[in-house]
Order: sequence, then C-alpha cells, then structure tokens
Amino acid sequence: MESEYVIKKATLSDVDFIADVIIGAEKSLTDNLGLANFFELSEEKVKELIIAMLEEDVDGCDFSVSSFFIAWYGDKPVGALGGWVEGYYDGMSSNLLKSNLIAYVFPKESLVKAQAKMEMIKEMLHIERPMGTYQLEYVYVDNDHRGKRITQQLMDVHLAYAKQLDPNVCRAQLSCFENNESIIKAHERNGYVRMKKICL
Repeated sequence: MESEYVIKKATLSDVDFIADVIIGAEKSLTDNLGLANFFELSEEKVKELIIAMLEEDVDGCDFSVSSFFIAWYGDKPVGALGGWVEGYYDGMSSNLLKSNLIAYVFPKESLVKAQAKMEMIKEMLHIERPMGTYQLEYVYVDNDHRGKRITQQLMDVHLAYAKQLDPNVCRAQLSCFENNESIIKAHERNGYVRMKKICL
C-alpha cells in the first residue's frame, strides 16, 4: 500500500511552515515557548526571528532549512523533522552555529534582558552533541495527521539521508520533552534509549 504522505527536502520557500514546526516542537503540547520567555518576546516576534535565522541559510544546526524534511498531504505540509550530521559542515558545532544565529538576528535589547537568565539559556542552548552523530531535532506533526506514523517516515528518510551524507555515521541522537509521551514511545519503538535527563 502506497503512503498518502510524500516526504520532501525543505526549501527556502518552506520557512514559514518550518518556523511553525520549531515553535510547535518547542512548546511540546504546552502553551510555553521557551525562546519567547527567555528573550521576553511575543510568540509572533519569535516566529519572525526564527524565519530570519532560517533565511540566513546556515547549514548544520537546528535553524537550517537544509536540516528539514517535510511530510506533505497533497499540497499541504503536515509534519517535519530536522536532522544533520554534527560537525559535517567545516567541523563547527551546531551549538555554536545556533548561538551565533541568535546573537546575529535577535534584537540587542532582548539579548541584554536575557543576560540575567544566562545559565538557564546556556542549558537550553547547549546540548552535548558528539561530532559525527546524526542529530534529530524539532519533530512536529499536525494534530489532524497524528497517529499515522508520519514521524516514523520522517525518521526513516533522515537516517537514510545521513548514510548518504556520511557512510560512517553509526549513531543518531535526539532530544524531546518528557511530557510528550507519544514522541517518546515513537523513539523507543525505534530502539532509542534515554541517555540523559535535563531539568530546566
């Protein structure tokens, strides 16, 4: 049976949807958007800034268009997942790339306001990501399309893509929020095990 969903590599024309995916994944079934809280910005402003970071077209981190595959239902994007080989582009860590994008795009006054919360921000922004591992980040599926194994399809495409990029990739790493039980179960079905728990 052929899937009713088609998985495609994201392009710059998809930045609005990818920003929604990042926000949806960050909120993880809550109303709490960490980036908005830390930088004292509205969700709308954070979306605008995420789009600006995506439009910078920097490869190899959470805010890279090239990191995303999108699940399409007809002509509608309904889910996406980001992924990259850590350090694949010039050996630079995704944490450094992400931090530089935030510093470049976010308003200076928001960065100053965030200084008081710097330890919490460092914890949020710094995830230990070993070089050469395939990183999976920001999975989100539209409510109307959940339970149809879209996450599985996206992960399968990403892991095949990882092997195309670098046949030596033998480990994948992902992170998710503990309250998102459905995504945790999906990852456990794929053989992932919890390595570390971070409390913010």
